[in-house]
Order: sequence, then C-alpha cells, then structure tokens
Amino acid sequence: MNKNIKIYKKQKIYLRYKRRYNQYENKYVNKIGFIFSLLIILIIIHFSFFMTSNKISYPNNKNYLKVKSFYELFNLSIQNSFNKKILIFEPNTYHHECTPGYTKYFIDLGYNVHILLHTKGIDSFCLFEEKDKVQFFVFEDLKLININSEMLSSIIQKYDFVLLETTDPQRKNLYNKLGFYNINNSIFVHHDLQYMGGEYSRYINQNRIWTLGNFQKVLFVNPHYFGNIKIKDKNKKTRFFVTSSAGRNYKFLLDVSQRLKNEKFDFEIYITGRTSIFNSKKIYKNLEDIYFFKHNVNYSEFYNIIESSDFIILPLDPQSKYDNEYRKFRASGSIQLVYGFLKPVIINEEFANIYFLDNRNSLLFNNNNFYEIMKKAILLNNKEYKKIQNNIYLLEKEIYDISINNIKNTMKSINGFLKI
Repeated sequence: MNKNIKIYKKQKIYLRYKRRYNQYENKYVNKIGFIFSLLIILIIIHFSFFMTSNKISYPNNKNYLKVKSFYELFNLSIQNSFNKKILIFEPNTYHHECTPGYTKYFIDLGYNVHILLHTKGIDSFCLFEEKDKVQFFVFEDLKLININSEMLSSIIQKYDFVLLETTDPQRKNLYNKLGFYNINNSIFVHHDLQYMGGEYSRYINQNRIWTLGNFQKVLFVNPHYFGNIKIKDKNKKTRFFVTSSAGRNYKFLLDVSQRLKNEKFDFEIYITGRTSIFNSKKIYKNLEDIYFFKHNVNYSEFYNIIESSDFIILPLDPQSKYDNEYRKFRASGSIQLVYGFLKPVIINEEFANIYFLDNRNSLLFNNNNFYEIMKKAILLNNKEYKKIQNNIYLLEKEIYDISINNIKNTMKSINGFLKI
C-alpha cells in the first residue's frame, strides 16, 4: 500500500512538472518560430533584391560575402572608395553597351566606380579589362528599386557624382523618389532629346545633360569603350552587320542584296538587335542563305558578331520622318560600335557629319549609289580596308578627347555650383 502511494506521488509530481515544461516549451517555441520566420523573410528580401557574389563572375565582389544586407554592402563600398566615387545607374534591361564606356572615362579620371544595373547588363563587361576597379550592384526587377527608393536615395546622396545612364520620360516618378532631381551632382544621359523639356531644361546651362550624338545645346559624351577587342583582317567573304530597329525601312538593302547576289558577289549579312521586326520572314526567298538573324543574344555573342564582321551598315533614309530624328534628336548605337570596334560604317552622307564621319573613315552613299558603295565594300582589299580602320582609330581618339573634356566641364560646373 505504501509502495503504491509513493508511486502515485511520483507520478503526480512528474505530471505537474511536465505541464509546466510544456507551457514554457510552447512559449519559447512560438517565440523562436516567430524569430526564425522573420529572419527567413528578411533573407528572402535581401537576396531577391541583390545577388550575392557567387552569382557574379567578377573577382572584386568580396564584400558580398561579408555583409548581412544590401544597405550594409552599399555603405561599406562607399566607405572603402575613399574620396572620389561615382555611381552609374542604368534602370533598363538594355543600353548596357553604354556602361563600359562611361565606366572607362570615370576610371581614367581617377574615380571609384559603382554601377547599379539589371542582371542582364553584367555580361556587357565581358571584354572589360579593369573590372577590379568596379563595384557592381545588380537587381533582377526594377520594382525592387522602386520599393526601396527611400533607402537608396539616402545612399545616392553620398556620392560625388551620380550618372543616370538612360533618362526615360516614363520613369520620372522613380527618378524623383530616388532624389535625382533634388541633388545638385546628378548627370542625365538623353538618348532622345525630344524628351529633354520640362524639369530637364534647367540642367542644360549646368552642363548636366549628355547625349551620344553631336547635337546642339547639350554636351557630347560618347561611350564607345568595350574592353580588349580583336582587330581582324577583312574576311575573304565580306560580312556586313546590321541592327534591327523599329520603324526603319530595309527594302533598299534587300533590293541591293538581291542584285549583288545575282551578280555572284561573295558576302553575308548578320542582323541582331532587341527588336525582331526585321526578321527572316521579311527577306526575299533567294536571300535566305546570306542573311543570318541573331536577335536578343547576350553581350558576349553580340560583341563576337561585331568583331567577326567587316562593315556596319546603318541604313538611315533621309526621306524617312522616323530616320530624320537621327539628324536632330537621337543618336544611333551603331556608331558606338564603329568607334569602339574600328569597323567602317556604310551610311548616308546626309547623316555623316553628326558623327564626325567622312570619306576617309567611312563609306558614304547617297540616294542613288547604294549599290556601288556595297560593291566597293565587297571588292575592297585588306590594305585599303586597314587604311580606313586606321582613320577610324584616329577619329576614336578625337571622340575620346572631346568626351572626356566635356565630362571635366560637367564636373567643374557642378563643383562650382555646389560652392555657391
């Protein structure tokens, strides 16, 4: 009997402590569960906003592994940049062919360069030789920039200069939230000057508006450096390169291509670009073996296509209302490739002076002799071809000097304005 009483008492004590233990266990498990869930959410936010270094194939991103958040990373990078630091922001999934060129100018001026860009733009630096001097911050969705705009705006203010690489009119609200209009050291690149009015007008006199073309009123800064490029001899089978662009008429190119093929000339034409409006369905049936379409390729392949080509055709038509904008407001990205890869361009003479082109560094045509110029390009021997390339090289040096002096003028204007 005494034995049963002892066993009963032990069980009663055990049950009492077990209930207390369960109460504490549930309490702490709930707390731990909440904290763990919160940490998971924060990790997801940070990792969805900015990639870690093991997803970027460049060697200078050691800080990605050391910090806990994007905010810490950005601040740490700014602190490590000492005095001269600049931020380049490209909001689009395109125009990244401009980024290496702007980066090169700033590195040559002694600046630490930080770049905020879409993941698709990283590959544009595949030929770049000084990646160790650049810090990349990449995002996968511009919406995340918008969501974190308040935090970003506080960081942007810490830079000596901030370059908005594409000033899109439809993104004015984002640029305003990021503080680009409220700081005095922001610089705006306009790819189309028709959208330069409104709030941008006040930046013209401060030299804070740049364009890729040689237009009036604003500064000409052309980013045409891509890195370690290969300068090749002219191919035995002449290869032409063309970009596909919306609103452009390619019929005269197709007509001349057909005539040249019928006359047994040996050539081929590669077409690439973001838009696939000019595609295999638009060409004549008997041209399918000489036209090659490579739309939406990555920058590595894009650069390789250009390096392997002999000429760049820029089929601008002065009779076209759309193309005439390239004489007044818009700059063609193909010209960057001409300067950067030393490729002779075939262009209508009415557009040549905007890009400092003439008969020494280009093949100019008019409305009546496009066939003759294409034929001349095919028959050009390597010695004559190299002579044109050398003239492009001399032109490229002039463009570099003009551009970097204009950048200095911008910085001087901004610094003078900040001292007032």
